[in-house]
Amino acid sequence: MMIVGWLSCLSFLPPILSITMAFEVPFPQSSAEIRASISGGRDVSTLVATSIQNNDHQPITRQIQLGSGTIAEVVSCIPPPKNKNSSSQEDVLENLFSSLFGIDKTSSNKNNKSQTNKPTLAFLHGSFHASWCWAEKYMPFFASLGYPCVAFSLQGTGGTPVMEVGAKKVRIASHVADLDSFLKGLSDHDTASLGLGLGDSPKIVLIGHSFGGLTIMKWLEQTYGDNNKNNNNNNPNDINLAGVGLICSVPPSGNGAMTMRFIRRSLRDAWKITAGFVMKKAITDKAICRDLFFGGTEDDNGISDEDIERYQSYFQRDTVATIDLGDLAKKLPSALADKETGRAPFVDSLPPVLVIGASEDFIVDKEGVDETARYMGLEEPLIVDSPHDVMLGKRWNNGADAILEFVGALR
Repeated sequence: MMIVGWLSCLSFLPPILSITMAFEVPFPQSSAEIRASISGGRDVSTLVATSIQNNDHQPITRQIQLGSGTIAEVVSCIPPPKNKNSSSQEDVLENLFSSLFGIDKTSSNKNNKSQTNKPTLAFLHGSFHASWCWAEKYMPFFASLGYPCVAFSLQGTGGTPVMEVGAKKVRIASHVADLDSFLKGLSDHDTASLGLGLGDSPKIVLIGHSFGGLTIMKWLEQTYGDNNKNNNNNNPNDINLAGVGLICSVPPSGNGAMTMRFIRRSLRDAWKITAGFVMKKAITDKAICRDLFFGGTEDDNGISDEDIERYQSYFQRDTVATIDLGDLAKKLPSALADKETGRAPFVDSLPPVLVIGASEDFIVDKEGVDETARYMGLEEPLIVDSPHDVMLGKRWNNGADAILEFVGALR
């Protein structure tokens, strides 16, 4: 192809790529390839050629500095404009050169917005995970139905280094600040826009899994709570929030009460959870990893031993730093809940909410899911047939269908 000739003239570019870390690359199946791409580990000809072969619903990863200052791994899967030819060579080269030489793409993105009235789905992962967990199944699925999909990886994961060099713990306030900056950056109008071409005020449905759900609760508290009335930095009107979905979320009271329930029910299961997370056995022990996140056997949920090994390699990479549990214990969302109803004081100000639990969740029990539903002002949660990692395995569509029904009913 003609582009091969162009590529032969670009041999000087790889050293520059490793410095900018802001170019677009396809989101491959292997997380190792993702990080290698971001760090400049692949040459430019591979990057461009792979991008050209990319289909319209293949997630893309970037490293972008958020308004909070964090350099975050951002993954997007945005349906192309209806009148756009998919994966054009011109667009690939434009993306490449604009990133290399600091050209502002925001203006061009405004002329090339994703032409959809459907809300943008913004996903937030939980502990031991990163944005890759949404990219395997959910993002291509929802993008194929016209929903723009975005996600970012929290500090301490392989793609998003901690702000404090060498830190092994991250405070909840840092995660909340990054989430706020990420959501504001989805607007093309924001001063710290991520430049994704979603429009000046995109409708956003915010979806969190496991610890990501608790992070969202803290962000809602900060943005919609009474303590925000005199805080101009967190105006709910800055973000066009159309809905909130919490999936197998850590409840507002954290893990403490759940841990005591597990101890009373089964010391063996309580040990698995403690060993899996605190001792990080989920990274090295296949049986514990399967029990905690994926459930059953390969036949039950379609997760092979090879898949387990692959996911464990991701878990290893994405636990460089973990949440500061001591700090979190002093700031749990449940501290603000009504003592009788368990409701958050700001639920009447929220858009529609969906709380999903999993029938075979080894980590978050039914009482924990019920607590989250009450906190968010719901009478009960929706339970789907799935293990904890709802978005992976052969039953991933059960959670996806529930989300699809929820977002389809939003106005």
